Amino acid sequence: MAADPAQVVAKLAEVMPNIVADSFAPEEGGKVVVATNAHLESKDATIDAKKIRFDYRSGIIVAEGNVVYATKNLRIIGDRIEADPRNDTIIATNVRFGRAPLYFTADTLKIVKGDRTMRGLRMWNSEPEQLGMHLKIAEATYTEADDRLRIRSVTPHVAGIPFFNLPYYAQDGYRDIPYDLYLNTGSEDRQGRYLRSTFLMRQSPSLWVGGLLDIYGKSGILVGPAFRYNNSKQPEGGIVWKGKFESGYISDRGDLLTDVYGRTPDRQRAFLFGEVNGRTVDGVEFAGNIFGQSDPGFMRDFRPNLIRETGNPQANFEVSAPYAGGYLSASLTAKTDNYQDIVQKLPEFRFDLPQQSIDGGDWNRRSFVSLGYFSERPSADLPLANFQTATLASGAWSTARLDTYFGVNRTFALNDWLTFKPVAGVRATGWSQGINGNSTTAKVIAQTGFDLEGLVTGSWDLVANKWGIDGMRHSVRPLLQYRVMPGADREIGTVPMTQRTVTASALEEVDLADRLDPASTTDRQVVRFGLRNTLETRDAKFGTRELARADLFADWREGPTAADTGRSDLQCAISLTPAPWVTLSSGLRLPNGGGAPLESIQSIAFNSGDFWRTSVSWVELREITQARQLIWEGRVTLNSIYSLVATLNYDALAGQTTYESIGIIQRIANSWELEYGVMQRLDPINNGKSSLGFQLRARLFKF
Repeated sequence: MAADPAQVVAKLAEVMPNIVADSFAPEEGGKVVVATNAHLESKDATIDAKKIRFDYRSGIIVAEGNVVYATKNLRIIGDRIEADPRNDTIIATNVRFGRAPLYFTADTLKIVKGDRTMRGLRMWNSEPEQLGMHLKIAEATYTEADDRLRIRSVTPHVAGIPFFNLPYYAQDGYRDIPYDLYLNTGSEDRQGRYLRSTFLMRQSPSLWVGGLLDIYGKSGILVGPAFRYNNSKQPEGGIVWKGKFESGYISDRGDLLTDVYGRTPDRQRAFLFGEVNGRTVDGVEFAGNIFGQSDPGFMRDFRPNLIRETGNPQANFEVSAPYAGGYLSASLTAKTDNYQDIVQKLPEFRFDLPQQSIDGGDWNRRSFVSLGYFSERPSADLPLANFQTATLASGAWSTARLDTYFGVNRTFALNDWLTFKPVAGVRATGWSQGINGNSTTAKVIAQTGFDLEGLVTGSWDLVANKWGIDGMRHSVRPLLQYRVMPGADREIGTVPMTQRTVTASALEEVDLADRLDPASTTDRQVVRFGLRNTLETRDAKFGTRELARADLFADWREGPTAADTGRSDLQCAISLTPAPWVTLSSGLRLPNGGGAPLESIQSIAFNSGDFWRTSVSWVELREITQARQLIWEGRVTLNSIYSLVATLNYDALAGQTTYESIGIIQRIANSWELEYGVMQRLDPINNGKSSLGFQLRARLFKF
């Protein structure tokens, strides 16, 4: 005879967890109770399910149908969960768990006394979605005793497409996802349709190793190694290193264009790029970078995303350490290509003693000494005829150089708004080999002069809430610097220059100690006039906010000849930010003697924050390179998924646009970003050839 359900439930209430349900039914002669639409609470967990089955003999709880199992640190949603509190075991099927930004789904999840085993596991970026990025993992096991996570057969998927496979991976404890993947796809005229990828897999807490794999429809396949290293999160002590490196090689089957030097690249094309930084607990610092490419167009064709990072092709490395109140350093600069003009340092050792008081008095001293080996030779960038004009050397040169400086200064506060600083010093330099057949040569330059600087301020309690203005402060800083440098005009054309002026857009240093090269220092006298104007207001977030700024600077220099003597161009930099959402800026280089600006950059930018932003710039150049261009860029966020972007470059000299594009950026499954649109480009280098094309780019978010 079956037991009375009421009596069974009353008996079980004494041994089973607290269960609230719509109904209860006994099974197996009253040894099991089944609760419908039930909620179970115990000391450490809760379970909600359509049906909860409790066996009071073994204490096993089986929940089925829309099951939600929750503890203080874990929430699992699944089809079925079996819990054995006495043996501290949980087995769940078809489960989902996690929290932003990472979520997990698994065929089975088994937890035994803190050890976890998951089969058929998928790890998702954001909520699970068919087009989203995820990792498919055959099995993942975590053992609590040794805090070890072991993963077997890991395959990243994007939009259902698998990329790569890692048979086995293990690490200590739970940390960030053990891989980093970059994908980019699109189409180029010469390379064809392409898929660019960089994949890094963590091999240790500090080291990530992987490679580059690009597929181009016309050019072929690009492959190469890559790694990243960062031990800054390791226990203190030793050297903290940060570094990265990537390289690629391709046998290019596509159409090859002549480079800017009129040369046709070889079909075997390659690049390498790396950076390293380090620091010891004692303050010794390391910094270096290397970039090389087989031809000037490689990065443009195959890795345009790295162009802003790489700079000029060369290798640089420097190490510096505090020593005797100053800094001891060694630096190296070397060529990494066959076309760039580089003055190589192979290497240079230097000791700098920054400005410090002499015996605790009012006078300060500053000094340095350096010893290095330098060389330069003609190149495709600077062929022999141009090399001779620029360097004053008849051909390639190399030399050892000893360079020293010692100087003193003192600052006098004439009153609250004016300071006067007299300066004196001597720089002595020797070269083991001169240029144009000259042997060992020396040059001694003395300097005397002063810096005169004022400061005048005014403030007003002006409030304009609409423009975000809470009071105003105006600062005016006039500046006058003067140096006379006897001996600077000696040894011209007999000693090699390791640093040359390459642009007129910036003024040279005034002080002799700040000049990088004594050989190219030829001014007998220098006077600099400057004026800095700044208007600021209070800002709740940043303390102060700059409303307007106007900086004006010009030099007068007496060179070795009359042609080298006179006033420089006037450098002007003006900016206006009346409100946080608008900025107007102007950069001008006004010629000595008046006339139209030699360089002019005018721009206005609006930024509403997260919704939209746009900017317009007008650029004019009136020297060797002539240019008059209008540049407009804009972006509008339509909603959480779509953004509209547009760009327009107009060349007023050509009378037409050189580039125009409009496109849509679409965020897909919170995992990747798709940008597609129409663009038109005019190539002025290639006889004004115009092209109309469709642009498609896919950018994967970091997992």
